[in-house]
Amino acid sequence: MNRRPASPPEILDPEADERVSGAVSVADQDRLTRAAGLLGVPTAHLTRPVQGALIAMLGEVEALRRELAEVKEALAEAEASADFDPLVSVYNRRAFLREAARVVAMVRRHEIEASLIFFDLDRFKEINDRNGHAAGDAALRQVGEVLISQTRETDIIGRLGGDEFAVVLTHIRDDAAQAKAEALAQAIAASPVRHEGRTLGLSASIGVAHFGPDASIEQLLEVADEAMFIRKARRFEIPQIGLAGVGRTRETGS
Repeated sequence: MNRRPASPPEILDPEADERVSGAVSVADQDRLTRAAGLLGVPTAHLTRPVQGALIAMLGEVEALRRELAEVKEALAEAEASADFDPLVSVYNRRAFLREAARVVAMVRRHEIEASLIFFDLDRFKEINDRNGHAAGDAALRQVGEVLISQTRETDIIGRLGGDEFAVVLTHIRDDAAQAKAEALAQAIAASPVRHEGRTLGLSASIGVAHFGPDASIEQLLEVADEAMFIRKARRFEIPQIGLAGVGRTRETGS
C-alpha cells in the first residue's frame, strides 16, 4: 500500500523573511524573535499572519506589564503617604506607634538602649487665637523641620496630634538622651517662625522615657507625657492635680 509522503511545513524563503523583517520595527522584530524562541520554532517557519498576531499579542503583554508596574508604584506611593502627617513631613501617630513598637521589640531581643522624647508646644493655642490657624500650621511645620534637621536618619519622629510630637532615639545612653532632649528644646526655641511679616516665638516642654525590657510603647508615651507635664507645670505654674497617670489637669490649649 502506497502512502504519500507528508507535506513539509511551510517555510518562507529567505528573501520573503527578509522582506517581513524589513517591514517591522526593531522592537517588533525583537519581540518576534523572542516569541519564536519560546515556541521552539524558527522565525522563518512562521507565516506572516502568525508573525503579525504574535507581535500584536506581545505588544499587549508588554503594555499590561507597564500598567501593572505603574499600579504597583502608585500603591507604594499611597502606602508611603498614608504613613506621614498631612501637614508636617514626619510620621503620623499610627505610623509612629508602629515604628516605635519595633524598637521596643529590638530592645527586648537585642538589649539595645533607646529613649523616647515627648514634646508639647508651649502656648500653642495663643498662636492660633492671635494669628490664625495658618500661623499655627506654620509653627507646626517649623517644629517638624527642626526635629528632622537635628536628629539622625535612624531616629523616629512623629506628630502624635495637635501640638504634640515624639522622637525615639536608639543606641543612646539615658543621660545622652536627656541631653539630646534639652538640645532639641533649645533648637526649637531658637527657631521662631515668620508669618505674614510677624516673628512668632516657639518653645516646647519635654519629657523623656527610657526603654525598659518590659515596657510597651503606650506605657513609654504615658511616662514621657507625664514627665513633660510636670516640667510644663513648673515652668508656667499650672496646678498639678491627679498626676498619677489619669485625670490630671492639663493646660488648656497648651
